[in-house]
Amino acid sequence: MKMNNNNLRPDRRVNRTRHQLRDAMMSLVLERGYNAVTIEDITERADLGRTTFYLHYHSKYDLLVESLEEITWDLKVQVEHQANVEKNQGIQTNPVTVVFRHVEENRNLYRILLKGEGSITSSKVHDIMVEGVRDFLTKYGEGNTNNPPEIPLVVVAGYFASAMMGFISWWLDKDLPYTGEEAGDLFMKLFFRGATQVLNLQFEV
Repeated sequence: MKMNNNNLRPDRRVNRTRHQLRDAMMSLVLERGYNAVTIEDITERADLGRTTFYLHYHSKYDLLVESLEEITWDLKVQVEHQANVEKNQGIQTNPVTVVFRHVEENRNLYRILLKGEGSITSSKVHDIMVEGVRDFLTKYGEGNTNNPPEIPLVVVAGYFASAMMGFISWWLDKDLPYTGEEAGDLFMKLFFRGATQVLNLQFEV
């Protein structure tokens, strides 16, 4: 048992150091913007040395990409877990609510990513959302093979992902006036029922 505990310690130290660096970078980028932040700024804010930084990352971009990969992986795990739990309980899953709760828990990183800091991060987030939305819509359209969609699925998935990113950006800019579950519910109603229904508009397409 003692050997196992000792073997676990380096991993905990590594994770703690990386989280310190990530938190430092996020706070600085939110204050100054990605391009204005240096590695020295990050290590000073994290109270770590430059040598420690380079033991884990080659550049601040590597740190940003790893942060995106970690948050993406964590989100996928949560969505899959929720789907499995609700499937076993016979409940229809709603991964959108899981997404909004995840944004709520990781608001600072999402603020950075959705602003497109680091050039390609925003497009990566969009691609990830498109993939998830396509899977979601495919799942709930499986029993509707006799009535093909009027608009191709890839178009709907792209629109859904863009709309969700826009809604999340607004939600974050307003400093989360709704909880994750409330925001997810509002988005689902707006997307699937449309503005004409939620606002009682007399308008036809």
